[in-house]
This record gives sequence, C-alpha cells and structure tokens, in this order.
Amino acid sequence: MTVSTRFGWCARRAAGLFLLAWALAACESGSSEVGAVLLSSPNGELQIAVVADMEGRLSYSVAKDGVTLVEQSPLGLVSTTHDLTGGVTMSAASERAIDESYTMPTGKRSERRVLGSELTLPLRDGNGARAELILRAHDDGVAFRYHLLGEGDSEVTSESTGFSIPAGASGTRVLTRPYDGGDAIFAPSAGGYEMPPEILSLGQAIDRTGFAFPTLFEIEQGARYVMVSASDLDPSYCGTRLHETPDGGLYRIRFPDEREGRGLGEVLPKAPLPFMTPWRVIVVGDLSTVVESTLVDDLSRPSVVEDPSWIVPGRSAWSWYSQETGTPELQSEYIDFAAEYGWDYVLIDAKWDQWDDAEQSVQDLIAEADASGVKLMLWYNSGGPHTTSPAETPLNRMLAPVRRDEMQKIAGWGIAGIKVDFFNSDKQNRVEQYIGILEDAKDFALLVNYHGATIPRGWQRTYPHLMTHEAVNGAENYKFIGIGGGPTAIMNVQHALLRNSVGSMDYTPVVFESALEAVGLPYAHSLAQSVLFESGLQHFADRADSNTEVGYRAVFGAYPYVGDFMSTVPVAWDDTRLVRGSIDDHVILARRKRDDWYLGGIHAVEESVEYDFSLDFLEAGARYEMALIEQGENESSFERSVMAVEAGEPLSIVLPPNGGFVAALIRQ
Repeated sequence: MTVSTRFGWCARRAAGLFLLAWALAACESGSSEVGAVLLSSPNGELQIAVVADMEGRLSYSVAKDGVTLVEQSPLGLVSTTHDLTGGVTMSAASERAIDESYTMPTGKRSERRVLGSELTLPLRDGNGARAELILRAHDDGVAFRYHLLGEGDSEVTSESTGFSIPAGASGTRVLTRPYDGGDAIFAPSAGGYEMPPEILSLGQAIDRTGFAFPTLFEIEQGARYVMVSASDLDPSYCGTRLHETPDGGLYRIRFPDEREGRGLGEVLPKAPLPFMTPWRVIVVGDLSTVVESTLVDDLSRPSVVEDPSWIVPGRSAWSWYSQETGTPELQSEYIDFAAEYGWDYVLIDAKWDQWDDAEQSVQDLIAEADASGVKLMLWYNSGGPHTTSPAETPLNRMLAPVRRDEMQKIAGWGIAGIKVDFFNSDKQNRVEQYIGILEDAKDFALLVNYHGATIPRGWQRTYPHLMTHEAVNGAENYKFIGIGGGPTAIMNVQHALLRNSVGSMDYTPVVFESALEAVGLPYAHSLAQSVLFESGLQHFADRADSNTEVGYRAVFGAYPYVGDFMSTVPVAWDDTRLVRGSIDDHVILARRKRDDWYLGGIHAVEESVEYDFSLDFLEAGARYEMALIEQGENESSFERSVMAVEAGEPLSIVLPPNGGFVAALIRQ
C-alpha cells in the first residue's frame, strides 16, 4: 500500500526503524506523495525527521531522548538541472537496516560494527527532475546526503543545507576553527584547518569568514553535544565548511572561496548525473560519544584495497622540524636512530631531490634502511600552479598523468609511502587530485600522508593506505615560534576533543625543545601527545641524529624509560575511551592495543589540579601493572612509578601547571 500526506502523522515500525508519513485520511487516499518522515536509530534514542511545508520546502530536525538538538533546519540545493529548495514533492520512502563490519589498520578502533537505519526518500522538483534524499540514523549520530538523478552534466550553484542549533536555557557554546587571518583564509590548510580553535557563543561570529569542519556545539553547559562534519566526499563535489547566518543559531554550508588555490579551479561543483553529495554528518550525545565515534568512517564506502597486508602503521623519525632535510648523511643518522629504538619509518622531507645524484642517494638509503628493518617515505609538493610554495621540491610529480610513473619508480626502489603537501584548496579540482593520488598509490602499494590538506572525510575507510592528514596546527609550528608561535596547552586539549575525533591527525608530536618554554609547556605535556593524538603514521618530530646532547638522545639518555615508552607505544588502536575531559581545560584518554591499555592526559591550567577518574574501562577481574610517567622536579624532567591496578579502581593524579602524563597498563 502506498499512502501519503503533507500534514498529520501516524507511525509504523519496519526493520527496526520508524517511518512517519501517513495520516489515516491519506492512508485511504492512495496518494503517492509523502509529507513527513522520521527515522530512528537502532536503540530508538535518536531521531531525524524530514518535513515538507505547503510550498514544498524541505527541512529536518534531530532529537535525542525527546530533546531537540537540531531545530527545524533547511534542506535543498540548486543546480543547473535541479531545484530542491521549493516546489518539491516526496514519494513513499524505502528503508533498510544497516549491519556492516569492517576492519581498519589505523584509527581509534580496529574492529568496526556499524548498526543503523537508512531511508531513501524519492523527490521531484517543480520541473519534474528526480532526486533522492538519503537519511541515516545510528546510535551515535545521523547523516543525510542528496542523490541527483538524470543524465548530462549538472553544476551545483548553491546548497541550502543548514544546522539550526538551539540556544538552550543556559546557553550554547561553539568550539570551532574560524577561517580568519588575512590571505591565509584562501588556503584552507592554513586558514581554517590550522587556525587555533576558539570557543564562541551562538550569534557571535555572523560576520566572520566561516568555520572549518568539524565544529562542535556544547548545549546546556555540557549536558549535550552536537558535532557537525562531512563524510564520503568524492570528485563529484567540493570540500565545504560552515558559516553562521543572522538567523539565530543557523549555520549553513559554504563553498570554497574563489581565491583558494591561488584562484585556480572552479568554485561550484560540476559532475555528470547521477551523483551524490557528501554526507552531512551530525554526531549527537555526550562528549564521550563525540570523541569515541567512528561515524565519519562508518558512512564512507568500503575499502577498495583487496589485500591490505602491506598497510602497516608505525612510528617515524623525521628531521625537518629540527634540522631540515639536510644531507643523505644526516638521514643515515635518523635511520640508525629509528633502528635502535624500534621505530618503523623515516620520512625524508622537502628538497631531497636537490641532493647530488639524488636518486642514487635515496636508493642507497633504502638499502641501508632495509638492512636495519626500517622503511623510508618521501615528501612531495602536490604541484601545479595552485601551490603556494613552488620552491619546495619535488614539484609537479604528483599531478596526473606523470604521478603513476613517479610512483612506479619509487615503489620499485622500495619506498614505503609518500607525504604530499600544499594542496591549498578545497575546490573540486583538488578533491580530484586527492582521490587520484589515493587510487594510483593503491596500485603501487604506497602509504599516503596528506599535509597542507583538508580534514579527514572518511577516506581512510575507502583507502586504508591513507594513513593520516595534517589539517591541524601541529608541533612542527614550534619551529616558527618567533613568527607566530606554536600550539598552546588549550589548543592541544581541544585538538584531542575536536579535530582528532574525525580521523587520523599528523600532529608531529613529542618535541623536547626550548620552544616549549615560549608557550609554557612541560616535557610531560608533550609526551602525553603520543597517546592523545591518533595517527596511522606517528611522526615524532624532535631531533634524532647522533648528537647525544640534544633532542631525543639527550632525553632518552637521562630518562631511559621515556625512550622505552616511545619505542613501544602503539599508533593504531583496538579501542578508545574518553576517561574525562572538558573543552575548557583538560582531557584524559584511554586507548587499548590487544590486552593492554595506555593513558594520556593533559590540562591547560596555570596551577596544579587533582583529577579523579576510574579505571572502569579495564577488563573485569584482570590485574594490570601500571607504569606512570609524569613530570619530575621541573618542567624538563620526568619521574616514573609502578603500581598494580584492576578494573573499576579509583585513581587520582595531580597535574602541575599545563602538565601531562602517560601510563602503560599491561595486563598480567
């Protein structure tokens, strides 16, 4: 039976989800139009509702446990073939239950079980053009996307999608990274993704240039959280961001600025029909839900890599932060260090191609590394006139069609992967390049690290050899402490709760340099980042040459247990838990690898604070040996203690000003 109405609601349940569309009178009419639908999560706690008003304008809302967390918000887009902003009619929806499992070599959780409900809602615009609105509801969030049907090319001229966030009786705060900062806003890798997070109030930033995904809304003083991001972006569309409108708490989708990528590339996405827009992702729950969610990955297409055995996460030595790329002789010292401490990789960064007899030098280093059980990665400029740093070479080798020859060559040498930098735009042409690189790298078994790049958008599920993205103001920026500064304590807290929640983050952590003094960070705060910040390739940034008086060798010589910890700390995890945290001042995370757990915690408070927490994430009945590393007598020192602990045991730790700690909990 096909039934519909524009008004009035009745409910039915099928395949574990709810569909609201039918009033009794309409049930008798046999009409094919549908006026409203409601989709519920498998546990029934979360709902997304879509309605059409009398003018055929679509809108949606999101509620959890009966509390509206996204108020009635606009849907729709306009293209050269479709107008879904008015005069839209809806037909009877189809629905299915989602039950998928997949594994990830990187990320916050290796084994993923995806349970959800999906509803496909057929649409026609006022001219009869066909489309679909696809809805998803999962226990940790909802999502939707548009599917434009038909033939020929279609250019999207505007997207009306909005997110109307309630003010709440006690207020709503916004944790986001604004697109401000002069010309940098036109290179999103620096002007948004790498801007310091800010906490704003609703309505405070109407005149600003927009906000990067992910953006987090804290409602009613932390009672509830809503995080907005995107997933499964493909070459049919461009990367987008948010901007706040004057309509009280309404945030809309914003396309790239025409000046991004040095003004090259089209702003408006254009693709052959049929095509889908990216998922608009809304994670809903408490702060733990946001931090632990894998929804951005879950919504993406399955892996295209048939045999992933060559995809191996690991720790990497990296000279650029402390010593630039230097000479082949310097890289040889980094290889020696990586081998000594059991690190898996060495990344050779920019300008390696300017060495004398560069290709032979790289191949000699590969042979040396192979003999030591270490793999090498090479840096590349994304190339083309869009890049803001053409002097950083190799240039133009990651452009189609020459990149396949380059990849085949270096894979033949034995290079394990590539780091590609300076994309500088979220326009569709750069999305095409991102996906093109991943497709080609797959064919040559090359790992990929994106720098000067967009945020994770679920690509790591589809292309699991994409190990990490930058899209953050990371520790390498301590290099520029005199001309802008590096990350502060509060930035680091918020990166763990916001940016890293949507995918791997190449923060280049754990530096023990004097630059930390300029931002008031102890060494223990930096060490904690090895656990707090997840990245499939964890590029430890400090100096790792043969000099024993500076960098890692100096610290490891004074505190051997710090070197031992960094030799064994995993970089890909089987589980992740938020132990406690606040966007204002602190975060403590627990991550599991097989039977063992690792704790990392930091705070951004200019005084000592005692934090209580429970080890309720441990396996019941099991005992663990916990080795705690925390600040010693001063900011550049450490101390270690060992104790036996078990599940549910209460603990407390005192963090000194801007302090941090790590702990390894080894199951006995």
